Amino acid sequence: MNDPYRTLGVPKSADEKDIKKAFRKLTQEHHPDKNPGDAAAESKFKDVSQAYEILGDSERRAHWDEFGEISLSQGFDPARARAYTRARGFSGGRGRGGFGGGSPFSDLSGAREASFDDLLSKLFGGGTVSGGADIFGNVNERRKGRDLEGSISVSLPDSIAGVTVPVRVTSTDGSARTLDVKVPMGMSDQAKLRLRGQGGAGAPAGDLLLTVQVKAHPQVSRDGSHLKATLPVTAYEAYVGGPIEVPTPWGPVTLKLPPRSQNRQTFRLRGKGVHQRGKPEGDLLITLDVRLPTQEDEAFEQHLKRLQGDDNPRTDDPW
Repeated sequence: MNDPYRTLGVPKSADEKDIKKAFRKLTQEHHPDKNPGDAAAESKFKDVSQAYEILGDSERRAHWDEFGEISLSQGFDPARARAYTRARGFSGGRGRGGFGGGSPFSDLSGAREASFDDLLSKLFGGGTVSGGADIFGNVNERRKGRDLEGSISVSLPDSIAGVTVPVRVTSTDGSARTLDVKVPMGMSDQAKLRLRGQGGAGAPAGDLLLTVQVKAHPQVSRDGSHLKATLPVTAYEAYVGGPIEVPTPWGPVTLKLPPRSQNRQTFRLRGKGVHQRGKPEGDLLITLDVRLPTQEDEAFEQHLKRLQGDDNPRTDDPW
């Protein structure tokens, strides 16, 4: 394992923001999709991803700074490592210094002194010390995989009715897979989906956290569990009233307009809004958008003038 600080090109004093910035820059530069067939770029991408798995996690970074590469061993326990080295009188930090005035450690044959990394490798890598006795017993613990984050974009109608979306997930080692993600009906914008066990490899595997982004709709908006929509109607339909068909997320329904309905008048269709499990059904609020004829018609114009008479809808001065 290469030094993760050197791999990302950051000093040991780098903060979380600098580490993340370096990681993003390098992964964009060496991503396999941008360098098809380039084995060196693919290898660099994997090294950068592995380095960020260490330095991007405050706990793993602290263990690396204290113990080095051995902290990545399966079942590594820093508390046990510290307790053992204190009991043996070891000093020097990460095995680069002395043994505190003489080493009490040797390899299995007793022929040479063991370095700090050699010792910990035996402790946590399945080796034995002192005649073959396993110091901590069989260590089978593994670190939980990292959670991965991403986002998916769906239309408003799909978010209301529910939809299955294919999602391509790229792991930190550069491998990719496609998941069929089910977005339940009624999901709102910026809501979170957690797919357990679909994140980084580990025991257990990490989770995949997806933010649902709902695209804006030109005619329909959402307000909690209710939907608001505009409905174009002709001047004739608004004037004479009568039944008209209204589309809803749950199929068309018939709305009976009262005669002389006005532009921007709103009607409530109960239960035709957002449906979510365990919550009351929302309503659909329909606002009329009365459309006048676009072609010139002098007879129609004179008829409207007669109907209006002397009425002036602007008699109230708001100022």
